[in-house]
Amino acid sequence: MTYAIEVQDAYYRYLSSKDFVLKGINLKVKRGEFVSVMGPTGAGKSTLCLTLNGIIPHFLGGELVGQVRILGRDTRCCDVSELAQKVGLVFEEPESQLFCTSVEDEVAFGPENLGIPPTEIRKRIDWALQVVRMIEYKHKPPFKLSGGQKQRVAIAAALSMLPEILVLDEPISGLDPIGKMEVLSVLGDLKKRQEMTIIMVEHESEEIAKFSDRVMVLDEGKIISDGGPREVLGDVEKLKRAKLCPPQVCELAVTLNKRWEKTFSFLTLEEAKQGLRELFIKPIRTIKTIKNKENKVKAYRSEPLFYPNSGNHPIISAENLCFAYEGTDNQVLKNISLKINPGDFVAIIGQNGSGKTTLVKHFNGILKPTRGDVYVENINTRERTVAELSRTVGYVYQNPDHQIFCPTVEEEVTFGLRNLGLSEQEIEERAESTLRLMGLGEIREKPPTVLGLGERRKVSLASVVSMKTPVLILDEPTTGVDWETSLGLMETIRELNEKGHTIIVITHNMRIAAEYANRTVVMGNGEILLDSSPREVFSQRAILKKAFLVPPQITQLGQSLHVSGMPVLSCEEFYHIFSKLDRGCNHERHL
Repeated sequence: MTYAIEVQDAYYRYLSSKDFVLKGINLKVKRGEFVSVMGPTGAGKSTLCLTLNGIIPHFLGGELVGQVRILGRDTRCCDVSELAQKVGLVFEEPESQLFCTSVEDEVAFGPENLGIPPTEIRKRIDWALQVVRMIEYKHKPPFKLSGGQKQRVAIAAALSMLPEILVLDEPISGLDPIGKMEVLSVLGDLKKRQEMTIIMVEHESEEIAKFSDRVMVLDEGKIISDGGPREVLGDVEKLKRAKLCPPQVCELAVTLNKRWEKTFSFLTLEEAKQGLRELFIKPIRTIKTIKNKENKVKAYRSEPLFYPNSGNHPIISAENLCFAYEGTDNQVLKNISLKINPGDFVAIIGQNGSGKTTLVKHFNGILKPTRGDVYVENINTRERTVAELSRTVGYVYQNPDHQIFCPTVEEEVTFGLRNLGLSEQEIEERAESTLRLMGLGEIREKPPTVLGLGERRKVSLASVVSMKTPVLILDEPTTGVDWETSLGLMETIRELNEKGHTIIVITHNMRIAAEYANRTVVMGNGEILLDSSPREVFSQRAILKKAFLVPPQITQLGQSLHVSGMPVLSCEEFYHIFSKLDRGCNHERHL
């Protein structure tokens, strides 16, 4: 049998490294197979992707030991240009592969270089852009798009070439939930109709479960798991040891089986619905209190934290805010009115291009309103510079590389402090406490540019945290990093909130919004569609659908079974409900 991909005893190390990043990789992928690759940050996933189209070793050099064969040919014997005709590659960071002056040109570039006839190219452009919901942006420059929109364009550019093998490195991490499903559905369709072989690196285990033929887990450059989705994703403990997040229904099944001696086995939401439906014939109504993982009791709160008539003084407020980028008539923000109180933990969610990042850039003066006003501590942002506002509002960019520029981690953390004019003693004390808080002490002398994405995110966050601004804005802080790193970042952010910082997080991770924020703002087409507690917001499924959002998997399960008067937000809450039900059933049997 001729395999689409054969990797035999592959070891690889970069020119700048003494250690091998890949350590004895053995892999065979059949034609038309859909293989998902998971692994913690720094496991070697991106490096493996780069070996599959010859960028390693032809462009990046380094030392490659072993053999990589694509459609029967050794990659050492093929030029990258030759391999590009067979292997499409979508990079982890879309900005690294977008260079044309319009979205349309970007998608056309590959087929043009393959000599595809113009009429066929036009069909492929329109098809690929329709697939990723970017057809209306085809004449727009890619650099003017949001991060998620850039990711869609990068995917469309790869799809338009219709390669025999498609390799995607974190292709959906920056997309809204429905956008993720749309892209994965197209990939599944290409696999079936054109027998396209797909290798996809992804952390989104719940989506992986639906579309993959195989799931492979890398850790420290080695394959530690390789099998069917049920086998790999159902091993919850092994995934957690590898710093990965299992599907919530898999996690729930393991918890129920352990604590109540059940034999549940769920891989997908539909399986969980079917397996539990009979147990929830009589729904349990509203649960007033639940225990979180710190065993603290928190009361259910259906209203937003800010009450317009309560007399509270917001730290940030927007009044009839409208905004259009220079040279365009397109209103990105439309009459936004929003008030954020000191101590709020706000998650801003919405589809790609809904205006989330544009909105928060008004809070620290990077952007000024076209019409309307924004106030920070009752001062109009039109009257202050970004530097002045940065003393109150810290901003952590979606792409850490847009923010990092100093030669060492420590200098990055102290840069803002020096601009504040603090004494050397104060700078040293703040830097030391921040490095310790963020777990960066051991790499303080390293250049940020050599760090992995997760560590670079920590550095960009630390550089803002050290300034002790009352407000912290974080744009997609967990995108592209493993679940354990994500949880570590979010726990640090929660601690800062508990110390009094106002937190504003933009995220496409609905689980993060559900489990950490106490207020959720939903945006769609430049407007605020919902503004309330996560529990209230996730109960509004019709509005969420308009914003291309879906609740977390466990919330959807609870809603389908009518287990509570308001949505369940975590596996722990669901288990709490189930345990009450189970005790009730036991009591009835005893009677």
